[in-house]
Amino acid sequence: MKPNGFASIITFIAAALLFGACSILNIGQQDSPEEAVIGKVDGGEITFAELRSSFFISPLQEEQDPEEIKEEMMAFLDMYLIYRARVAAAKAEGYFEDEDVLRELNQYQKQSVFPYWLEMRFREELLDELVARSKTEVGTSHILISVSADASPADTLAAWNQLMEARDIFLDPEDDTDFNTLAERFSTRQRGQSMGGDLGFISGGWAVKPFEDVAFSTQPGEVSMPFRTSFGYHIVHVYEVRETVPDRSYSHIYFRTRGGENTPESAMERAEKAFTQLQEGQPWDDVTLAFSEDPDTRQSGGNIGWIQPARFQPQFLENINRLSEQGEWSEPFESEYGIHIARLDSIRTYQNEEQLREELYERLRNLPRYRENRSFTLQNVRQSAGEVFHEESFALFEQKLNETENRHIASVALSSENRALPLYDIHDRTFTLGEFYDYLMQQLNGTGEGPFSYGMIEDFKQFAAEEVIVDVTKAEFPDFADLSNRYHEGLAVFRLVEGQVWNYAAQDTTRLKEIFEANRDNYRFGTRYRYYRISADTEERLHEAQEVIRHGVAIEEVREAVSGLILRTDMINNLSDFPFDHLQGLEAGDFTEIFEYRNRPSMLYLAEIKEPRRMTFEEAFMRVSADFQPIREQEWNAYLSERFQVTAFPERLREVLENTNVIQ
Repeated sequence: MKPNGFASIITFIAAALLFGACSILNIGQQDSPEEAVIGKVDGGEITFAELRSSFFISPLQEEQDPEEIKEEMMAFLDMYLIYRARVAAAKAEGYFEDEDVLRELNQYQKQSVFPYWLEMRFREELLDELVARSKTEVGTSHILISVSADASPADTLAAWNQLMEARDIFLDPEDDTDFNTLAERFSTRQRGQSMGGDLGFISGGWAVKPFEDVAFSTQPGEVSMPFRTSFGYHIVHVYEVRETVPDRSYSHIYFRTRGGENTPESAMERAEKAFTQLQEGQPWDDVTLAFSEDPDTRQSGGNIGWIQPARFQPQFLENINRLSEQGEWSEPFESEYGIHIARLDSIRTYQNEEQLREELYERLRNLPRYRENRSFTLQNVRQSAGEVFHEESFALFEQKLNETENRHIASVALSSENRALPLYDIHDRTFTLGEFYDYLMQQLNGTGEGPFSYGMIEDFKQFAAEEVIVDVTKAEFPDFADLSNRYHEGLAVFRLVEGQVWNYAAQDTTRLKEIFEANRDNYRFGTRYRYYRISADTEERLHEAQEVIRHGVAIEEVREAVSGLILRTDMINNLSDFPFDHLQGLEAGDFTEIFEYRNRPSMLYLAEIKEPRRMTFEEAFMRVSADFQPIREQEWNAYLSERFQVTAFPERLREVLENTNVIQ
């Protein structure tokens, strides 16, 4: 039968290539076996190096016998040469330029290019960085001025100037204003609270990456220059750098200090009672259940798990970090959240560096910097490709924009000469001012009825980088180019075989009828059973359905006589599986007993038993087509071998393999 869908393409490509799964061969170079010609297709030479490259592309099998590998390579030779003949036929018949093939190739490349960058370049870099930073904790406080992503240069400059003013005040030797006071004064306020202030100690992975990068590159006692994150513009004061305290998990007994009749004094009084019971030997879980006012952890012994410092206020962290022994609990203490008694449950340790890397890799996979790497990848593509922004072209656009009444994109008038001006160069592509204008129109729903924002420039650069990312990736990673070429070949061959084998086999009705007539007994129906499955909310409705059917109501009309029924019908030839095993031994017109099926009372009605018989040609058509496909494929392979002069040199391959060592 003809395979369907994208998954079938992948399956076919793998099957067509017949990539063996083996170990890497270490071939001596004295006779240049890599260049040994082991076959020819369409006048082109197939070397041992090419054959081996295709053979070893799939995952390895463990402890495979070296002699078995060699025999598989011998068998692979003829199959690979036929595949190369199919590639030649696909090229000759234009399948490499087929619109559907190119569309699927482009889709594959766009889907795979971002994971490829992550796997080949960023994963180890990010993991190495995270491992190094996990061994250090940086005490940080920051001032944050919230700025939208599309803020104008004027708004950005205003934020920058405010942060520089705060920085100058702090660094002024004659001004003793502490940094947290400046954070309260200069930071943006949200719901009456400052968005800046002391963040406590952070380690690798506990803050957004741009913030973390600056924090870890700032020396103790220093203040950074302004920088941007998704939250806005910051400056960071690093007040201490220390060796990381190992990860710890805690439980707590919590007492509210606000709301209702709660006060800090009454909460502390209750905490002292709980602490006394602990000291007297009462089990921790019992005391937690009796006293804790944290609804999320009260039933689980107060377990708050492994602490991520960035998620907790410094006062809370300072108190729990005083505990040093597993199982030790604190005296009652007050934090920004209320009053607690905390217990140190566990301290994370690692047997070796590899275990640490494995643990941190799992953490890395859940971080935005890893999961949301699209923007990060495009930034690296821009760096690898080299980029040039033509300020003079943008100045012209800005001039045209300022001449409009409302700064709406649709109001900007560009001449054809203006549109042709280069605006942005990346890789080997130049994006014009006209393309920039069209991009802006598209971003505004095609109407251009909206104001220009300067964040659109960066968005356009990212868009342009995505337009060239496939070509940049091929230039940066030759293996990706090879992978794309193989996939292109596979798609083209798939389309070719689709027409020459699968569709052809179904269309050659003369051959199909010949096969059918010569093998009539191969195309038969066995005993078949036509049944109805009846389901309802209650068994009573099923009993009612049985009665009305027995009194002459056609089963197809039973739902009109009894409400709430579900009726399904089909034909089967196997009664061994549930629920059809209930039909065994029944006669046509019988009901099965009632049973539970998909959480509903159900029964089966055996409507008809069909005796075995030969199929008609129409009934057997799909099975005959499937039987003809391997015959057609064999005939077509013979045609390709002759057309493209396929020649194998198995004795040369055997000689090369006999002088080859297999590395396990």
